[in-house]
Amino acid sequence: MVKQASLPVDSSNPHVRRSHLSKELLDRPKGLGIDTVYDVFPVLAKKYGDRKAAGYRDVIATVEEEKDVKKIVDGKEVTEKKKWKYFTLSDYKFLSYNEVFARIEEVASGLRHLGIQEGSRVGIYADTSVNWQIAAHGSTRALLPITTAYPTLGLSGLAHSLTEPEVQAVFTNAALLPTLETVLLKGAHNVGDDGKNDDKEGGGEDVRFVIYDGKIEKEGAFEKLSSHLESKGGKLLHLDELRATGKANPGDFSKKPSRDDTFCIMYTSGSTGAPKGVVLSHGNIISSLGGTMALIAPILVPDDTFLAFLPLSHILEMLVELTFYTTGTTLGYGGVKTLTDASVRNCEGDLKAWKPSIIVGVPAIFETIRKGIIAKVNAASPVAKGVFNLAFALKKNVPMLGGVADAVVFSKVSEQTGGRLRVAMNGGSALSKTTQEFLTTALMTTLQGYGLTETCGMAAVLVPEFWSYGSVGGPVPSVEIKLQDHPDAGYLTSNNPPQGEVLLGGGSVFKGYFKRPDLDAEAFTADGYFRTGDIGQFNENGTLTLIDRIKNLVKLSSGEYVALESLESVYKGTNGALSTLPLPFPPRPSTLLSKLINFSSSLPRSVLNNLCLYADSEMTKPIAIATLHEANLRHFLKGKALPGVDSEKDHLDTLAANPKVVDAVLKEINAVGKKAGLKGAEVLGALILDPEEWTPENGLTTAAQKLNRQAITKAHKAAIKKVSS
Repeated sequence: MVKQASLPVDSSNPHVRRSHLSKELLDRPKGLGIDTVYDVFPVLAKKYGDRKAAGYRDVIATVEEEKDVKKIVDGKEVTEKKKWKYFTLSDYKFLSYNEVFARIEEVASGLRHLGIQEGSRVGIYADTSVNWQIAAHGSTRALLPITTAYPTLGLSGLAHSLTEPEVQAVFTNAALLPTLETVLLKGAHNVGDDGKNDDKEGGGEDVRFVIYDGKIEKEGAFEKLSSHLESKGGKLLHLDELRATGKANPGDFSKKPSRDDTFCIMYTSGSTGAPKGVVLSHGNIISSLGGTMALIAPILVPDDTFLAFLPLSHILEMLVELTFYTTGTTLGYGGVKTLTDASVRNCEGDLKAWKPSIIVGVPAIFETIRKGIIAKVNAASPVAKGVFNLAFALKKNVPMLGGVADAVVFSKVSEQTGGRLRVAMNGGSALSKTTQEFLTTALMTTLQGYGLTETCGMAAVLVPEFWSYGSVGGPVPSVEIKLQDHPDAGYLTSNNPPQGEVLLGGGSVFKGYFKRPDLDAEAFTADGYFRTGDIGQFNENGTLTLIDRIKNLVKLSSGEYVALESLESVYKGTNGALSTLPLPFPPRPSTLLSKLINFSSSLPRSVLNNLCLYADSEMTKPIAIATLHEANLRHFLKGKALPGVDSEKDHLDTLAANPKVVDAVLKEINAVGKKAGLKGAEVLGALILDPEEWTPENGLTTAAQKLNRQAITKAHKAAIKKVSS
């Protein structure tokens, strides 16, 4: 009998399942007395007291470096000078649980003293930090629901997230004040991301107070913003000033919110239209906290530390941090732009400085880590490269030798991330099997999770007990998962294994969108389940595997459906894949050694940074649009020796546009795709290489690092038409 990660709620319907840990859905952490978010830090301060809660680093200096950047303009190579900004950071400083709670009380009292009325909304538009948490929990303690906006949301999205919920106060960082000033002074709620505004209606017109942390570099830089706020009876003030006001004027916080009261309106970074406001109640958050505590707490050890760097405006990071705080784990705060030594100056990057044992990230982060390791391996001497590849194969195929490989080879990889990493969890979207396998072998056990903003980021979590490639694990104990037939594409619960659209119910599931009854009608089934739009299947051990998204199922001219997101997961990982060796058991030493030597000399190069598939009803095969990992591409081309291609001197734009390069890369990824079992209409018909990186700043990924399909296809419209005609 296979141990089950989930069990049917009712024997008459085996396709509705709950966690094996709890037959009844959990609605709060057990035995802590936490009923609402309001309760969290008072309880934790009492429980953990002077234990270290959070570590943070101050910016000591900003270092600008000017570099030459070559580009192709009108068919000619030109050199431009660009300035790159780096930070010098202090050593980590710490706040205890008592100190965090004291600051929360000061912020709450300060907000009350400003005259902000109970029930008014407070926006948080800031980078991830302990001050973000203090602002959020301080607002909650003052009975002020929060709204959130990504720091990379863009002017129009920021304006919308302030205007629609009638935000009265905003917490932000000094570095983000220019963008906020633009929106508040001259931006309409439909202001363009280019900063232009032809509409006289103001954005964030209800905002009266702006509270910031950090240092304003130039004296008097925001006089216009300050005057604007003062004209509305408000003020621009530093977080320290607000805390000092609160400390001098302590408030009464005996009144508590109910579980049905709104804790947060979280604005998602959608790829089309204005961001949607997801209304999350105190009950939603605390139910999810109960579920994650039941799943994650058992895998923690006393000296675990967690590095926080994803946007706290993303529900995944918010709930993960809340979970680790509740377990008494010490959190260290970092940033995506300061994670590694290469991204800072005159100090260590966050990973090496904090030395975390646990991190949580999204695929873009983990793909970058994997490709960075492979790039260093490819740049090493043939002997060092062979040793790494041999150690990888040994650890993967001969587990008893894993300890030796770790001590001799992978310890050097581990040093780059602080030397203590043992667990990583991926969320946001699916991580390719290749990347999960690579990181688990070379660096740390890499788990997957699944959830949406609408479910407080939690639906399923893969824990070591049920570890496997591709699975997102069993249901979180606060959620039940139901599969519903999607017959158009043949996904049926009667299939083996059962397949269908993933529906979610339980205390973690939100009640609706802010001021969007039209979306609410589409979001829920008649019997109250939330429709995720994801296609999943229940595996033999009761875990869930995601197959695709309904909106990414495309019917080709042949009548066949292709699952774009599922194929992307394969192709993103296969280029540079490390395949399992078919070893004889027991292996004969000479046979094993020859296989490993052959393997170690033929590691494919991971030449793609990101990849987006496109298909429509007039096409016979999907095409891929991809960005490039320059160092790995040049290494790959050097081994190919293509006529007329100079892998060392040709500019990246030139390489990306060269048909010989495109053909070589397409053949490489298609070959490995076929090896992964793809065939027929799943094999790529064409490839477009983009030398530019896709980022939230240029709009080609969302603020949550997901592909912005509409923007990517629009940007490559001419190339798509050319290769598909």
